[in-house]
Amino acid sequence: MNRLQRKFPILLLVAGIAGGIFVAGCSSKDVRQQAVATVNGDEIKVVELREFLGVPAGVFAVPDIPVERKKEALDQLVAVRLLAQEGRSLGLDNTPEFKEILQRNDPLVRIRALLRKEVAEKLKVTNEEIKAETVKVREANKGISDADAAMRAVKSVPGSRIQKMQEELIAASKKETAAAVDPKAVARIGKERNMPDNVVLASVGDEKILYGDIKKILRGLSQGGEQGQLDLSNNPTMVGNILERELTMRALAAYAKKQGVDGSEGYKSMRQEMERFVLRGLMADKISAKNVEVTDKEVEAAYAEHSAEMVREGKKIPLVMVKEQIRAALRSEKGEKIFNAYITELRKKGKITVNDAVLPKV
Repeated sequence: MNRLQRKFPILLLVAGIAGGIFVAGCSSKDVRQQAVATVNGDEIKVVELREFLGVPAGVFAVPDIPVERKKEALDQLVAVRLLAQEGRSLGLDNTPEFKEILQRNDPLVRIRALLRKEVAEKLKVTNEEIKAETVKVREANKGISDADAAMRAVKSVPGSRIQKMQEELIAASKKETAAAVDPKAVARIGKERNMPDNVVLASVGDEKILYGDIKKILRGLSQGGEQGQLDLSNNPTMVGNILERELTMRALAAYAKKQGVDGSEGYKSMRQEMERFVLRGLMADKISAKNVEVTDKEVEAAYAEHSAEMVREGKKIPLVMVKEQIRAALRSEKGEKIFNAYITELRKKGKITVNDAVLPKV
């Protein structure tokens, strides 16, 4: 997991607000709340595995996805649990970086908890719909495996319904919070030199979104870019896009708070899941960055091994031109091996149980 993914940037809101890491809170009699595995006493429930397989809020079962594929997904969730637990034992949850990431992304936790609640209450998908979509996927993709076809169908069928729910929530939140952009202020961008950071571009209730706020986000997006690149804060289109996303984010977070999400079981579960993934990211940095060195000899060997690929327009690409790219690739490969070996050791030390009787219900 790279640093951008680990820090859960605001841009993820638009890309996948309904996806990934919701945890439902329903009746104990609900199949979704049954434990499919435990990791050192920490339960992984059916709902979480379903969501990992692509089911929004885990609201329906996926019988057409083979048990083996479910086990593979469960294995990844187990790894996250182990790394999060190890991270806590090392005190990573008490570091300023961990606390800053969680604080900065609390609005996202609140929003996702709200949307999960909406999905759990309103989304209806039948097994017949999934089966019909699976057939369509097979017909459109000759040679695709039954498991892959079922996986695609699970994600495809509820897609438009989730999108509609999301749009309705956004519209309701903007209306409830009187969220609005100031077109006159936005029109000044790119026309005025040294436009003050305290210019109000939009408002959400009593909260103001300043030009300086948007500039800060844009600087974060451009970190690591080439020197001398254009200042994105003077680009009206870029500023407008980020402003709209920031406005939407703040409106949804404020609306979720008004709906009583804070302190709810859904919020607590979502918060726990966010903490696990942040800890997983911090552990990845800690493990993979440790003693990962790549020598010139290793770079040269890799260059020779892939010499047939080192050709451009019929000419051999000199080693000097690709040396650092090869080094970076080898470093990443080594880091991944170290990371996987670390997880293997955690598995050996940990107490992991899988409830095979529950897996078919997922």
